[in-house]
Parts: sequence; structure tokens; C-alpha cells
Amino acid sequence: MINKSLVTAKINFRNIKLAYIITGITFATLLAQDIVYIILSLFNLYPGANSMSIGIGNYLWLLIILSPIFIPSRNFRKMMNLGGKRNNFFWGCAINYFIMSAVISLAGIIFYYTYEKFIMKYYAGGTLNPIYWFGWADNGPAIAFIQQFAFLLLAAVLIHTLTAIQDKWYGWVTDVVIIAIISVFTPIAPLRSALVWFFNLIIFNSNAFFQIGSCLILAVAIYALNKIIFARKPI
Repeated sequence: MINKSLVTAKINFRNIKLAYIITGITFATLLAQDIVYIILSLFNLYPGANSMSIGIGNYLWLLIILSPIFIPSRNFRKMMNLGGKRNNFFWGCAINYFIMSAVISLAGIIFYYTYEKFIMKYYAGGTLNPIYWFGWADNGPAIAFIQQFAFLLLAAVLIHTLTAIQDKWYGWVTDVVIIAIISVFTPIAPLRSALVWFFNLIIFNSNAFFQIGSCLILAVAIYALNKIIFARKPI
């Protein structure tokens, strides 16, 4: 089963070319923009006053957003029609998201501590990077890597699951419930506090191990639902 799940993961990686293209173009465009700003600054043609750059490594997060949309919506039926097994697809996707979250988190950490430290002197406003603004950098690069990995894995699993249920009535109900929670909880102070508590738990938690543990537990719990979802999903 492990070998077949690995094969499924490889096929998934090969069949999300559009996600690679969109992420690659966005990344390359922003990298080109930084290079232009540096050149202009060297000739005093671009003072960079009040300017701010978004951390370039964070544009790789697009892959975490797009891949969990394309994989369940486009790859599932193709694999099933080719004789694939639902169980292998379930575990193969888990491998995809684990690897992507780890690689993108590592790339983000490397860019933050190298490229972005260099580029900051050309932007008066510095760089906008969740690793810093979420407080993960305060715990050092190793722990920050794990914190970012856990958060990205949770995000990938959540998007994957929401995409998988969109062709069912309970998918639309879930969408309405999420919108209702955001709309109702935000303006009401006690409910807003509950929403803030949740985001503090998975993002801003001052205790890195609680943040990591919360994200991983939620990721496992949410992804487990896919066992039921794909078992009943029509081909």
C-alpha cells in the first residue's frame, strides 16, 4: 500500500502544473521587481521611502493554496478511471501535503534569513513576512520552520477538504456556516474574542509547542474526514 500511495503522490505532483506555473510566474515577477528596485537604488533613482516588500518566500504559499484545490477536483476522477484505489489516493495526498509544507517552509526560512535580510536595506518599510509578524522568528529558525510547516499543513488539509465536499449539499452548508461565523463573530465582542482565541491558538500562540500541536491535531482530525468523503465520492 505504501508503494502505491507513493506512486499516487508522484502522479499528483506531476499533474498540478498550473499551480507550479502560477506560483513560478508570481515568484519570478516579484523577484524581478526587487532586482529593479535594487538597481534603481544603487543609482539613487529609487529612494525607497515608505516602501515595503512582501517576503518573497511567502509567494511560495500559493502552491499550498492552489495544489489542494487542483488535486481533489481534477486528479481524483482521473486516477479512479485509470484503476486507482481510493485508499491510495487518501494516503498519497497526505504525502503530497506533508512534502509540500516541509519544502515550502524550509524555503521560506532560508529566504527570510538570507535574501530578505539583504533586501531590507533597500526598503525603508522593511519586509512583510509572517515568520516575523506571527512571532515565529522569535523562537529561532529551527522552531520557526516547524511552526510554519504545521500551519501550512493545516491550511493545505483544510483547503483540500473544503474542495472535496463542494459537489455535495454539506459542502455548501459548510461554506455558509464559515461565512456566517466570520460575519456574526466579528462584530460581536464576546464572539470576536472566541475567534481571536482560535487564531491565537493556531498562529500567534506565544508557546510554539502549543501552536505546533494545535495545528497538527487539527490537520489530522480534518484530514481524517476525507476517508469518509472520498469513500462516498462518485467517479
